[in-house]
Amino acid sequence: MSNLGKRKRYMTDEDVAVFNGMKEAVSDVAVAVRESIHAEAAPGIYNAVINCPGFSREALMYALNHMMEHKATSLVFLDMTPDDRDLWLKTFLAKHYHN
Repeated sequence: MSNLGKRKRYMTDEDVAVFNGMKEAVSDVAVAVRESIHAEAAPGIYNAVINCPGFSREALMYALNHMMEHKATSLVFLDMTPDDRDLWLKTFLAKHYHN
């Protein structure tokens, strides 16, 4: 394979500065997205969990802690019927909560 007629393009100091600035900006956005994913709780999840009858407050807090760390789970939980919430809590607590 021949490189005839092709020149290598070298980055100028200005190109390097622009590239580094863009790289830093993208990195900052990625950090912000990661932080927001973990920082946000599903609105209403506390009341939805704590008001489930038939479970100890301690067990409900354990389940709530799990949902605070897994937003997708909490969003689905909010859409469940009361019977499905009860079933989810019984299944989750039987598998993970040993007190």
